[in-house]
Amino acid sequence: MALEKFDRLEAGISRLLEAKSRLEAENSSLMDSLDMKEREVAEFKERIRKIEAEKTLVKEKVDTLLARLDGLIQNA
Repeated sequence: MALEKFDRLEAGISRLLEAKSRLEAENSSLMDSLDMKEREVAEFKERIRKIEAEKTLVKEKVDTLLARLDGLIQNA
């Protein structure tokens, strides 16, 4: 009777250790995925920053061209 309890206890501990190992592996995999996603987000933010800077530059050039065009029209 007492030996059965120890066997059940041992089986339960084994299951817990296996579950712990699986959860640690899953956690490690999830952490790797999170790191990868964080790098992707940083890359996208940098791309957005560059696009916004380019957009600002294009807008300034268009405004300059429109002002020059307006000056030509008024002098004509």
